[in-house]
Amino acid sequence: MDPDANVKCKIVLVGDSQCGKTALLNVFTKDCFPECYVPTVFENYTASFDLDMQKVELRLWDTSGSPYYDNVRPLTYPEADAVLICFDISRPETLDSVLKKWTGEIEEFCPNTKMLLVGCKSDLRTDLFTRSLHRQTPVSYDQGSNTAEQLSAPYLECSSLQSENSIRDIFHVATLACVNKDNKTVKRRKSSRATKRMSHHDGNMPTEVTTCYQQSKAKSCAVM
Repeated sequence: MDPDANVKCKIVLVGDSQCGKTALLNVFTKDCFPECYVPTVFENYTASFDLDMQKVELRLWDTSGSPYYDNVRPLTYPEADAVLICFDISRPETLDSVLKKWTGEIEEFCPNTKMLLVGCKSDLRTDLFTRSLHRQTPVSYDQGSNTAEQLSAPYLECSSLQSENSIRDIFHVATLACVNKDNKTVKRRKSSRATKRMSHHDGNMPTEVTTCYQQSKAKSCAVM
């Protein structure tokens, strides 16, 4: 935790399994893209983000998209300032889940929380191998934007593999949304990159989430 941070924001990431949530967080907090897929149950990160002359502490919650954890995931929502609903641009069914599953869950457990829709893996939109592998047409920008309009939410796209700037833009918008929620106007410094100081832990998780995480980790059956 950063003792100099006078604004604290909790941001929860949700979305279908393997849609890119963990890669997004790894690039933002560690400046590195995970070379291999490591399934996640629940992970908790802390990062600091500089907006204007103010340091904002971000508490970032990575959640499992597996239906197996549908009864546990809601324990991460209390006191959330923003929820990033993520989907995989190369898999249209993950965008369908945004309206079919994720918005309903958010409206049930944290109805007043700011939502942002995030299209992950934008680099795969024009990847011919991806098209032949999935035999599906990737989600277009307009399709993502139209879904976001239905949610009255901002729409952003990113590529964790190719564009760190797109990742920073997402957390810039999310942080502003959190800060403005408290009627505080803070703008990002024009010429400076947002600074990040990261720690990774599960100590602040609800007991039920921590227990689930530890048991699943021991069994090596976690699913992102």
